[in-house]
Amino acid sequence: MAGSARVVWLLLALNTAAAMEGDSCVTPHQRMGSCVQLDTCRPLMMLLEGPRPLDPRAVDFLRRSQCGFVSRMPLVCCAQPTTPSTTTPGQTAPLTDPLVDVTGDVKLRLLPLDICSPPAQNRIIGGNKTALFEYPWMALLAYDTWRGIQFRCGGTVINKRYILTAAHCITNLPPSQKLVGVRLGEHDMSKELDCVDDLEGQICAPPYQNFTIEEVIPHPQFSKSKLQNDIGLIRLSRDADFSTDSVKPICLPIGEPQRETLEGKKLIITGWGATETGLASDVLLWTTVAVVPLDKCAAIYQRAVPISEAQICAGGAARDSCGGDSGGPLMYVGDVDGEVRRMQFGVVSFGPKRCGTAGQPGVYTRVGAYMDWILASMRP
Repeated sequence: MAGSARVVWLLLALNTAAAMEGDSCVTPHQRMGSCVQLDTCRPLMMLLEGPRPLDPRAVDFLRRSQCGFVSRMPLVCCAQPTTPSTTTPGQTAPLTDPLVDVTGDVKLRLLPLDICSPPAQNRIIGGNKTALFEYPWMALLAYDTWRGIQFRCGGTVINKRYILTAAHCITNLPPSQKLVGVRLGEHDMSKELDCVDDLEGQICAPPYQNFTIEEVIPHPQFSKSKLQNDIGLIRLSRDADFSTDSVKPICLPIGEPQRETLEGKKLIITGWGATETGLASDVLLWTTVAVVPLDKCAAIYQRAVPISEAQICAGGAARDSCGGDSGGPLMYVGDVDGEVRRMQFGVVSFGPKRCGTAGQPGVYTRVGAYMDWILASMRP
C-alpha cells in the first residue's frame, strides 16, 4: 500500500480500540459489521482507491472505522456487502460506499440554504394540477430527436448553475436522442405565458428560462443494467435567474435527514410525464406516494434488479410516477437551519412499465446517500 493509503494506515494505527479479528462491531454509521483487515473490506478499500489526494472526510471515516489490531496492524469495522447472487427475497444490498454526513462540508456554501424551497403560493388550481409558483425548482430536459425538440426527463434546480437529475437521463442515450438544453420556470407547456386568475386579478409568471448545457456529470458507478447509482448533475451554461417567483432552488437533505427512511410516510412527486391515460401533461402535475419498506420492494424486484439502501421505494397504487417523470423529485419536509421546508429525498429512477400498477412501487435514488458525491462534483 503506497502514498496516501500509507498515511491512512498510520492514522488508523494511532487509535486504541481493542476488538479482535472476526469480532462483531458497529460501523460509524451504526450498522452491524465484522472487525477485519482493511484490505479485505471492499467498501473501505474503495475509499482508498478514490481520487488523490484523499478526501479528509474519507480519512476521518477510516479512522472512526478502526476497531482493533492483529500483529500490530489495525483492523476496521466492515459492514459486509450482500451481493445480488446471495440476496434472498426481502433482503436489500447495503450501500456500496459508506454514507457520509456532509454537515461540515466546506462545499455546502454552494447550496443556497437561505432561499431553498420557499413557501408555496396559495393559488390552488384544483385536482392534481399544481399551482403557479408552487414548485419553482422543477426543470425540463430538452432532447433533439427525430421528431424535433422534446422534453423527456425532469430535474430540479439545486443552485444557480446545477440541475439534479437521473443518470439515465444524461448518459448512455440512444443515438436518435441528444440532450441539448434545460428549461426552468415552466408550468403549462401549451402556453407561452403562464397566468392564473387570483382575488387580486390576473397574475402572470415571467417567461420561462432556456439554457444550453456546459457539462453533464453522471455518477461514475451508474449501472444501466442494474439501475444502481442512477443520479447525475447538469451544469448550466449560465446562471439561472432567481429574482422571480418561478425559479428557485430546492433544499437537499443534510445531516440527520440524510438517513431518514421515511417508511410509511406519504411523499410528493411532481412532473409533466405520462399520466394514467398514457398521455403527457402540458401542465405540471403532483401526487402523493407512500414509502414502501425496502425488504418488500427487494422481494418484488428480485428477478429483475437488486434494490439497495441507496434507493427509496414508493407508490405501487393507482397514483404513481410514470415515464417522462424520470429525473424528477420525490419530496417531503425536513429541517433546514431550524425551519421546516420541503426537501428532495429522491430522484425518480424506474418502475413498472404500466404506471400505477398495484403492488409494484416506483424506485427512487436516495439523495441523502449521494450528498458527498453531489458536493464533490460541484464547482462555483
